[in-house]
Amino acid sequence: MEQMEGVLALMIPIIAIVMGIGTAFWSIYWDHQKKRLQYQERQLMIEKGLTPPPMLPDQPKKKVTPEDCLRRGTVLLFLGIGFGAAAVVVFNAWQEEGELGGILGVTGAIVGFLGVGYLVYYFIARRKTHDAAGRAPEPM
Repeated sequence: MEQMEGVLALMIPIIAIVMGIGTAFWSIYWDHQKKRLQYQERQLMIEKGLTPPPMLPDQPKKKVTPEDCLRRGTVLLFLGIGFGAAAVVVFNAWQEEGELGGILGVTGAIVGFLGVGYLVYYFIARRKTHDAAGRAPEPM
């Protein structure tokens, strides 16, 4: 049993690294395929005597607004609270097997603090946008 745990402990980082690199290569490959097909389409249009439309620039990423941070922060905060509640239930139900409860507790803390970070950013960004517009921030 200990040998199996040792093998598993070695395989998890190896699989994570391989999958991460594989995902990056897969993303690059699909982006290349998309561009290749666009150029092929333009080439066929030119061969048929048609004037292709101008190439569209890559779409810029959508700017994150303070409202997006409010939504993400609220969802993550309550998800973290849910994981924390699940950890308490697991600790109370199986006091001798606390590993699952510990994992849920740590996960809840991480997710919950991510949510708190988003909410703090929302309140700071909202205050700055109101100050930049020359208005006083609304009371909470």
